[in-house]
Amino acid sequence: MDRLENIGFEKVGRWKLVNGLVDLELTNLKNRRNILYAFVIDGDVMYIGKTVQPLEKRLYGYKYPRVSQTTNIKNNANILRCLSDNKVVEIFALPDSGLHQIGEFHLNLAAGLEDSLISVLSPAWNGAETRTRKVTKDVSKDDNESKTEILKIPSSLDKEDSFDFQLRVTYYNQGFFNVSVKHEHLFPKDGSSLEIYLGKSKELIFGSINRSVNANNTPRVMGRVPLRDWFQRNFKTDGLVSVDILSPNSIWLHRP
Repeated sequence: MDRLENIGFEKVGRWKLVNGLVDLELTNLKNRRNILYAFVIDGDVMYIGKTVQPLEKRLYGYKYPRVSQTTNIKNNANILRCLSDNKVVEIFALPDSGLHQIGEFHLNLAAGLEDSLISVLSPAWNGAETRTRKVTKDVSKDDNESKTEILKIPSSLDKEDSFDFQLRVTYYNQGFFNVSVKHEHLFPKDGSSLEIYLGKSKELIFGSINRSVNANNTPRVMGRVPLRDWFQRNFKTDGLVSVDILSPNSIWLHRP
């Protein structure tokens, strides 16, 4: 972290939990454009990004990630997991002063520094995908968002690895669902990340497990806005949704 502060990064805010969801608190540089930003935990740089948007607008994407924005979804899950473990996730930023010129041309500081910072510091959340997936680029000019689909889903599963749940109004409106006591052993510990594949297309979103919100410590699967949007596009309230357990950290939701 010292190396970032030595080149001008300053603390501008932090991530926090509000009602079990990721929220943002920015104290400075909210409206600055063309800016580098970093997420820091206990002095360790976890993620570095850049944006030409106002900083607050860009970070809002991590708070409410869209279905196609894999980077936003993954970082939302990473932030949520760390906050759930009572870790402090700070936000640092370095704005472009606009003073860097080569002849008559402006040198974009954020674009010029980002790759070098990631190469030298190797932030954990900037790591490359290790799974084999079909990837298509998003049209967004800001950061490297991508839409990802799994190449193969098991065609059949044991009965104990599948169940249905009724889509209650709260699930439908907020993008989560609770797991029964009967099936809670199929899910990982509190705060774990979860890959959630959706429907016939098996579109991938990233969620998390919350075992602290229910009195009996059964899991709540948190898919947030992407899951809420999928529920509302494909179901009506009180409809049945099928859950197939692909691995301890991977599920597939679809129509029965």
